[in-house]
Amino acid sequence: MYGLIAVCLLLLALSGGAAPPRAERIAGDLRVELSIGSAAHAAGAPVHLSLRVSNLAASPMVLTASSAQEYDFFVRQRGALIWQWSHDRAFAQVVREMTLAPGQTRSYSASWDQRDLQGRRVEAGTYEVSAVFLGAQRQGPASIEAGPVRIAIER
Repeated sequence: MYGLIAVCLLLLALSGGAAPPRAERIAGDLRVELSIGSAAHAAGAPVHLSLRVSNLAASPMVLTASSAQEYDFFVRQRGALIWQWSHDRAFAQVVREMTLAPGQTRSYSASWDQRDLQGRRVEAGTYEVSAVFLGAQRQGPASIEAGPVRIAIER
């Protein structure tokens, strides 16, 4: 028994010991989950961001979006916006509906190149990452945000 525990602890130590950073928010029967590849990133290395939106209900869920944009990612430092995935992007301004079947998940991803809104490389430090899903349930919030999740950019 003690040998098995020792092996598990060794494997945990060798794997870095920490699960990838993530944040989850549930609104009604909709789960919005943000995950990031790792908590620490080398300077200049891409930061991989993932957003998953899941229908937890036993019936189909109709969601309404007020534009072609369904999601967004944000990076902040000490509250100041450093980067936004949708910055400098255009989206059709159309109201549309999407349906999620029971248990269905939609996945979205982006990569942050560690540059700010002006295209400058960011400095080493701690940053907060958030994601927002822009599909609204009937009689629910217009958007659902997950996060923030803290990550470190190393030298």
